[in-house]
Amino acid sequence: MLPLTFQPLRDQLYTYDELFKGFVESRPDSYGETLDFRIFRQYVRSGRFAPTDYFVAMMEAVHDNSIRGATQDYLNLEPTKAAVAFMGGHDLSRKERVYAQVAHLSRKLARAGYLPVSGGGPGAMEATHLGALHKNATVKSLDKALKRLGRVPNIPKNLNAMVAADGSVDQSLVRKAHEWILPAYQIRRRIRNPGESLALPTWLYGHEPTTVLATRIAKYFQNSIREDRLLSVATHGVIYVEGKAGTLQEIFQDAVINYYRVLDFFSPMIFLGRKQWTETFPVVQVLQKLFKPDDFKKFVCVTDEPDDVLRFLHTVRTKDTPSKRLIRARTA
Repeated sequence: MLPLTFQPLRDQLYTYDELFKGFVESRPDSYGETLDFRIFRQYVRSGRFAPTDYFVAMMEAVHDNSIRGATQDYLNLEPTKAAVAFMGGHDLSRKERVYAQVAHLSRKLARAGYLPVSGGGPGAMEATHLGALHKNATVKSLDKALKRLGRVPNIPKNLNAMVAADGSVDQSLVRKAHEWILPAYQIRRRIRNPGESLALPTWLYGHEPTTVLATRIAKYFQNSIREDRLLSVATHGVIYVEGKAGTLQEIFQDAVINYYRVLDFFSPMIFLGRKQWTETFPVVQVLQKLFKPDDFKKFVCVTDEPDDVLRFLHTVRTKDTPSKRLIRARTA
């Protein structure tokens, strides 16, 4: 029976200070000493999604249920959080136009009273929290941060080999991960009055470092639970940007929830990048045939312009804002 590296019973969400305690800017090996990494290492050693240690498996389940409850408590705080999620590729470069587009749109959403949410990983997810973090900063400050991140544009390859099945660690990959995290960590440490955002990552993809830019982190062991929670908390909409298989999975999972009104209302679906979603992966045409015409017209937006997203969400929010009762139901 392995000693636990995590606290199963929690009444609060994680913060970057907790998960990245021990991270030292000047010491590349220090990422391997953080709580986040130590939990990931145990998760891999215990069998990942099929743990062989029954006690660890049971405690992981207790942990995830605690995180679910802590997320619900956080979202139900006054004033009610108008959560909007971004979904997109984890491998999106920090230098890509779409990355900057997501960051600027997230900042605008935060300033308009929305709570930006993502899966908490790299790529479009990281950009979400970068923008929200700069809610109270200037556009110039955000552009400066984008430039700083662009010096280390791509998440290192082969990080999935960072921890072997027996728990042994490849320190060279730890150092590469540290190098990639470092500029975001420095931005997070130095910004004043950070804007609020919520990340929902998973240790299933623990080799993709959790963003340090989110103010609240609901991290799960079971990815299936995390995926459901991520869509469930996005009561005011989901914005889909450039992505592949994982993003497609989320689109159709969201479509099922909305089609059957599983959670009592239709959460808006926004597709940012017309060519991406009508030609490269033509999911819009499928959804147009799936949804009732009135639902598609009212709740689905396809655009290339971030400002269209703001106008669309404002219109839907004005006419069809979910009540707090429904938000509680959706996050239960």
